[in-house]
Amino acid sequence: MIQTNADIASGDSGGPLASSAGVIGVDTAGNDASGQQAAAGFAIPVNTALSVARQIAAGHASSIITIGYPPFVGIFTGSGSSSSPQSQQQQEQQNGGFGSSQACYTSNADVTVPSAIAPVSSGTLVLGTICGSPAASAGMTGGAVITAVNGQAVGSPGDLTGILSRFHPGEVIAVTWVSPSGQRTTSSLRLAAGPPQ
Repeated sequence: MIQTNADIASGDSGGPLASSAGVIGVDTAGNDASGQQAAAGFAIPVNTALSVARQIAAGHASSIITIGYPPFVGIFTGSGSSSSPQSQQQQEQQNGGFGSSQACYTSNADVTVPSAIAPVSSGTLVLGTICGSPAASAGMTGGAVITAVNGQAVGSPGDLTGILSRFHPGEVIAVTWVSPSGQRTTSSLRLAAGPPQ
């Protein structure tokens, strides 16, 4: 990243960072300078941006470049690096508290932390599923814990995101989860196309 004292504000992202030599970067982030605070902005060096653009144009995906829409299972999860569903539940409770669980959700506005969760020690806690999604259609509900994808063990929510990022919409994956009542299920889910990221 290039750090600059240019006043980069919200809405400037993607714009050029220019000097007397020409465009040197792509605006990425900035602070709201107020009072005693000096302006600070950040930009991706133009050569890095051009390299990524060439890879995208050539259709070369990588671990940091996604071509097309991301895979979509249709679940709401917490964040964080803990592989303990109980810790994930506690962290989410601090962020929003418990509430009545629904069979599925149409938006993230009403998602609450399920009070009953699967009795397992490791995996990603599912806070809820999106109505009509592959996960909801397979019978997964809030309080379930995803323990494996294609036989690969799943830990934290970040771990699950990393595993799923290797797949593409339309592919079929085997997802293993445990319900709040302790029932272990493995289902084949056809990944849908998720929203652009």
